[in-house]
Amino acid sequence: MFFFRRKSPFSRHWLWRVKPLKFRRGFVLLGLIIILTVLFISHREPLSVPVSTGAKPVSQDILQKIYHVIGLEDLDHRKILHEGLPVGSLAMQNSDFLGEWDNFFHHIMLAITGVDSRNPALIMGRELSFSSLPGNAAVTALDTTIDENGEEDFYLPGQDDNLDDWVPIPDTEFPPVQLNGEPMILIYNTHNAESYRPSEGLSRQEGKNGGVVTVSKTLAQAIESKHKIKTLTTDIIHDYPDWTKSYINSMRTVQALLKQNSKIQTVIDIHRDAGLQSRSSTLTRINKKDCAKVLIVVGTEHPRWKENLAFAEKIEKKANEMYPDLIKGIRLAKGRRYNQHLHPRALLLEFGSDLNTLDDAKNSAKLMADVIAEVLKGK
Repeated sequence: MFFFRRKSPFSRHWLWRVKPLKFRRGFVLLGLIIILTVLFISHREPLSVPVSTGAKPVSQDILQKIYHVIGLEDLDHRKILHEGLPVGSLAMQNSDFLGEWDNFFHHIMLAITGVDSRNPALIMGRELSFSSLPGNAAVTALDTTIDENGEEDFYLPGQDDNLDDWVPIPDTEFPPVQLNGEPMILIYNTHNAESYRPSEGLSRQEGKNGGVVTVSKTLAQAIESKHKIKTLTTDIIHDYPDWTKSYINSMRTVQALLKQNSKIQTVIDIHRDAGLQSRSSTLTRINKKDCAKVLIVVGTEHPRWKENLAFAEKIEKKANEMYPDLIKGIRLAKGRRYNQHLHPRALLLEFGSDLNTLDDAKNSAKLMADVIAEVLKGK
């Protein structure tokens, strides 16, 4: 397979030369091993990984995405080998050959991890938060394909069959909010484990309800006790054991609760940000108390996202009137929906980051209760 020339019987210098054809065959063999490994994994059960690691299990969904990216989803195994391995072009120049393989592995890396291996900025910024991205406008478009720790907010046919029965009510058709009556507000958490490190010691409470769930309860209690608007909360854990299915799990919870409570006027998913450098970037002081700034996130990957945005703008405007600097801004997430397709007044609210204290977030929740109540009352 190799041949070499020895300068002298006792020389420590060896000159190795590899035949170009054999070298290329080595790459073909390597590619074959990778393809067979993928095929082997595709016949195994997906593996769960600890939430705290940020790792992503290899699942059928991800493998299907890989096949789709490299154009192999409709091919049998022999065609996969033909498509994936450029055996028919061994006579090409070395640079062209390596370029093809670089492109092939680039697409696989992108499909598996969501990170563009050719873009160092994306690799370094994989854990960057919404808040840390550039843009000073009140409403900033966020063109992203990954969420914090790489969770994909995508769905496959058959995962939301019940949506056929759900017809959102246009914002202009909502009746006046009822006081002391049926539930008007639904608050939940897609990422239950999210926590506030200074108060809880960790950024995530794997398999448990973290600080964001406490924030949800604080918000609900303030709305009910002060404004007499009945509010539903749920402590169902959606992000464990498979963190990548968080949005699918929370979608089912929201669907069920909306069917049982037809007069719900707003649906709010509570999160906290991450990846920031300091607490000060998400901290403000209102009424002599430290408060976590609130970021409103609107996904645009559904036909009626502008209704969500219209409601978000109402919330932001009222908050600016009542408590200036409480709202950090509104971000539009392209290619994402965050279950906001389930209701025209659905929002994702991020209360500070993992560097804020739990008290910071709770103080903000009490203020947001006033804001939300005023908007729903039409004031």
